[in-house]
Amino acid sequence: MKTEFRAGQRGFSLLEVMVAFAILALALGVLLRIFGGGTQLAANAGERARAILLAESLLTAAGRDAPLQPGTSGGEIDDTYRWQLDVNPWQPPDPLPDNLPYQAYWAELTVSWGDEDRPQTYSLGTLRLQAAQAGLPRFGAGRSR
Repeated sequence: MKTEFRAGQRGFSLLEVMVAFAILALALGVLLRIFGGGTQLAANAGERARAILLAESLLTAAGRDAPLQPGTSGGEIDDTYRWQLDVNPWQPPDPLPDNLPYQAYWAELTVSWGDEDRPQTYSLGTLRLQAAQAGLPRFGAGRSR
């Protein structure tokens, strides 16, 4: 079977096909990079959301089971997140009477994750009141309803 070509009917040259494939490869490379970047952003957002939840949980627990003590403590969770709690006595701008039954503490918790040379961090701080004398009720230690 013989195929006849009419005048004006032509195919693509090899050069045109190669240029088309090169353009297609570049476009696919750009698309893969865009979607790959979106996946990385989603993973980073998930890590950050978990770090925020950990910081909130750890800071809420600070001073609940044992009285707050000035100083620094820390630890590691799941070999991924490192945390550090700094507790310092807080002094208001205006002096208060010395005989107050409660002491104020500034507690700041920092969670870090990622590479140690470029870690990502999230810090959360709060002001806590604690009984200065034994026998006084602790804030947050009331009955649950």
